[in-house]
Amino acid sequence: MKTFPFIYNQPKEFLNFLQPKEWADFFLGELNPRFSVTTTKAKVIDIKEETADAKTFVLKPNWLWKGFLSGQHVPVTVEIAGRRVTRFYSLSSHPNEKYLQITVKRQKGGLVSNFLNQNTKKGDVLDLGEASGEFVLSKELPKELLLLAGGSGITPIHSILKDLQALNYNGKVTLLYFVRSVDDIILKSSIDLIEKNNQWLTVQYILSDVPKEGFVSGFLTKEILDQYVPNLKSTSVYVCGPSPMQTKALSLLEGLPVKSELFLLPGQNLTNVKKEGTVDVYLSLSHKTIQVKGERSILDELEEQGIYPQSGCRMGICHTCVCKKQAGAVTDLSNGEKSQLGEENIQICVSRAESNLELEL
Repeated sequence: MKTFPFIYNQPKEFLNFLQPKEWADFFLGELNPRFSVTTTKAKVIDIKEETADAKTFVLKPNWLWKGFLSGQHVPVTVEIAGRRVTRFYSLSSHPNEKYLQITVKRQKGGLVSNFLNQNTKKGDVLDLGEASGEFVLSKELPKELLLLAGGSGITPIHSILKDLQALNYNGKVTLLYFVRSVDDIILKSSIDLIEKNNQWLTVQYILSDVPKEGFVSGFLTKEILDQYVPNLKSTSVYVCGPSPMQTKALSLLEGLPVKSELFLLPGQNLTNVKKEGTVDVYLSLSHKTIQVKGERSILDELEEQGIYPQSGCRMGICHTCVCKKQAGAVTDLSNGEKSQLGEENIQICVSRAESNLELEL
């Protein structure tokens, strides 16, 4: 809680202290952790074990929650070691369900995914932002759909399947779900139930690492697509999974209508390089100058030195980490393009320093 200010250098500082919404949030939070006038808070009312390293968190949000569309993701903020950290997770439930669900798979080096799986329990309260994302069904549903999922990329696709079920879809849907082993299939019981109750859905689990009798083994190939989707040229495609799978899928599906949502592991798909020496990064709001190697994203290299700017998805989607570059050059790791030296807004999670920089941080 704030302490009463005895000395303020500027009237504005005193007025900032007397922010009624912040005081209201404090007192409401004492009554009920979900109560807030500024923040969407959600109570964890149930936790479901999906696999050895994935859990579904059932959430009851407060009245500030604005809803979502199937396939969208939501920023989730938790406090870890005294600092607030935000990551984006797809909603695995349907918008019409009473409670929200996010399904989180633990990732090696994943700060928030590991924290949620290890530490979160029933009764805890998470902070949510607004749902967003374009990985949603079009208003005019196609007659044939191919859904390609890899690993935890099944979560938004699971929500889309529930949406198709709620819409009484009468076309044809093929889901090809690529996982390492049977034990890694996330949301399997729910997917199997949707398939059982809807003739329009065909599900094929494809195991990449640990074969098992009764299951197909292998990786995404032209042969796999030809086998399960003979009318591929007249099919709309949704792809969600890790970078290697998506790269392969987009090359095989070139020329077809494809929507994709990239699921990155920490550090994945951000091209790292080896450089000699360091470059200076001046943080104009903090009045600090630090040295970075310019080998990884600016966000990674700042965090390595104990500086934690706002961030979210860490893959260039959510724009939470956008800041103004006032001088210097960066490389956009999402497309390899090098910037001009002048002023512009950049996403520091997918930007690498190429020269001395001045950032509005």
